[in-house]
Amino acid sequence: MLAKKNSYWIFLLSSCALLAIGRVYDERLEIADINIGVLLSVIYFVSVIFILFSIKKTILSKSKVLFYSFYLLALLMTPVLWLVFDITDYGFEKAMNFWLIIIPISVVVAEKYERKDVINTLYILLGVTCLLALLSVLGLSVSARDDGRMTALGGGPIVFARWMGFGIISLLFLPVKIKDIYKYSLIIVFFILALASGSRGPILALFLSALVYVFLNFNRVIVGVTLIVVLLASVFVFSGMEKQIFKLGNSKRVFMNISKKGGSKQSTSTRSNLAIGSFLLLQNYPLGVGAGNWQIVSNQIRPTHLMPLEYPHNLILEVACEYGLHTALLLLLLFLYVFHLGYHKMIQYNRDKTSLYPLLFYLFLYFFLNSLVSGMLNDSRLLFVVIAFIIIHKPLIIADE
Repeated sequence: MLAKKNSYWIFLLSSCALLAIGRVYDERLEIADINIGVLLSVIYFVSVIFILFSIKKTILSKSKVLFYSFYLLALLMTPVLWLVFDITDYGFEKAMNFWLIIIPISVVVAEKYERKDVINTLYILLGVTCLLALLSVLGLSVSARDDGRMTALGGGPIVFARWMGFGIISLLFLPVKIKDIYKYSLIIVFFILALASGSRGPILALFLSALVYVFLNFNRVIVGVTLIVVLLASVFVFSGMEKQIFKLGNSKRVFMNISKKGGSKQSTSTRSNLAIGSFLLLQNYPLGVGAGNWQIVSNQIRPTHLMPLEYPHNLILEVACEYGLHTALLLLLLFLYVFHLGYHKMIQYNRDKTSLYPLLFYLFLYFFLNSLVSGMLNDSRLLFVVIAFIIIHKPLIIADE
């Protein structure tokens, strides 16, 4: 029993570490000639293999069939397409991180986890958010970029802002008692730091998720939300606090599309070019070009409009271009079904104060919206883990004795 408990905690901690790092190997995590990332990966591999072999049976559902079918199709399409197109170091690393981190953790979560496991995972990931926030406040998370945008350890400004958004939603919906002064102080800090990252995608996703929450709970929250918005806006405007926030990191970048007269197309036009390049690639190669080959093939198709980025910054387009339209369609069906399932479970257990489904529903919505405007497949690892949480067969509530 003790060995089983120890192996559980080893997997839990090492898997959360890999989810935070996002890579099996990261050369930036070397300390005194010892690569911490490799050490964590070895521990993770041993524990995940042990747990995977302990799975005796699985309860299949529509959501699980869609989930596992997407993973299986992505696994099969990658080597097939690599035989037709080139295999690059970037593509190989990308595929390995997807195969070795996202897929095994998702399967273990869907098959072995219960409520206590989910909430322990969320606590650890919230701790990662707090650590990143602390490092940024201490000035240790600011990149060497000329624009001064805040970054996460092993990730860029988008990743950092996404973690801050995760922290905000987790604090708002975790069914645990936290003193309001601590909870809302942390929420404000996380939001300010997300602004300081200069990344608009996570801020937009957070705003849209909040709108969905207000819409679904309109009669209950509209008065309180209106008062809070008016109060915060007044404090920011009349206290001059917004000027201090704009000096932190690159907050002005978040509002650059509306801060200039007539708006600004900076960065937004880049997303449009990425989408155009993706659609042109799909017209030529609807079955995909293989993991990591989006940029290379896009530039071959349009040599006069070279793509400066390695991926299209849209998860659906990325999967469609690199794994085929059929794989992207399966992924889209999975998202639609999980959205319906998450909402259904949230409503079904809405009277249970211990339910994790409100938190999981809004985390899914937040990470899904993020995936449409920023990041790539491996950056969406928390999205797939949240999906695995939602499709767990046993209800994520504390059952009455």
